[in-house]
Amino acid sequence: MYDHVAFFGSSEFAVPVLKSILDSTDVKVIVTQISRMAGRNRRLTPTPVSAFARKNGLNVMEVENVNDERFIKILKDLNIQLAIVVAFGQILKTTLLDSVPKGFFNVHASLLPAYRGAAPIQRALLDGVEETGITIFKIDKGLDTGKVALMGSLKVDPLDTFDTLSEKLSMLGSSLIKKFMESPEIILKDQNGAPSYAKKISSEETIIRWNYPAAKIGNLIRAFDSRPGSRTTLNGEMVKLFGFKGISQMRGRPGEILKINSEAIVGCEDFSIVISKIQFPSKRVMSFGEAQNGHKIISGSLFGA
Repeated sequence: MYDHVAFFGSSEFAVPVLKSILDSTDVKVIVTQISRMAGRNRRLTPTPVSAFARKNGLNVMEVENVNDERFIKILKDLNIQLAIVVAFGQILKTTLLDSVPKGFFNVHASLLPAYRGAAPIQRALLDGVEETGITIFKIDKGLDTGKVALMGSLKVDPLDTFDTLSEKLSMLGSSLIKKFMESPEIILKDQNGAPSYAKKISSEETIIRWNYPAAKIGNLIRAFDSRPGSRTTLNGEMVKLFGFKGISQMRGRPGEILKINSEAIVGCEDFSIVISKIQFPSKRVMSFGEAQNGHKIISGSLFGA
């Protein structure tokens, strides 16, 4: 059993893992990104990890630069022996890594060495993989290259989105971290296999190219559902599409809305895709049935024109 533990995390993905660690041991300090302006009202908003920690009366620090020598001194003064990192959002430099005797261990959302980098879940969905998982590894100076403590895999459902797959992987991570925390004798192993890289998603990549095959477009919509959303134009406006429901054998022009009820069937390069939701600029996400009733869209409309 480990003690004198620090936790570094920021996003919602990290919260179940933190909860699991707290079931195993005390966490001396929880480190997260600083609060930032967010939402339509641009309010100062803490990270999900910070919000959880404060709600539960835990010792939390919002730190802009964890590589600062003053912060490293705080870790040493707390006698931190082990640090767990989950979706934190800062690069950890060697001086920081060397300050904790048992090291920093990352809970990473892929089966390393596949999808090293910032966006493993989205890249896996874009590639249409059927299996992914979690790797807990010791952080070194490379990009997700450290020795592996534990791995766990799961099947990817054909309709999984970024949100649903993130939740599944977060729960898998919380299960694996419990085993890790209770097994300090785990032997670390080298990563095995050919590496691939999951670079940060660019804005350009979220735009739908309707002359692509239906399967590829479906993967793109899944990868960016619910954020940042896949984008296309309609009547000169940029809209976002969500809720991929499968591939239809119907054929039509690429980008053409072939049929609308509660969902829409839209033509692609080969077949067509079924999608359930659309978001117009400055509006809420709505079903295609709602959009049709509001006279915002009709069968025969053309995306991407």
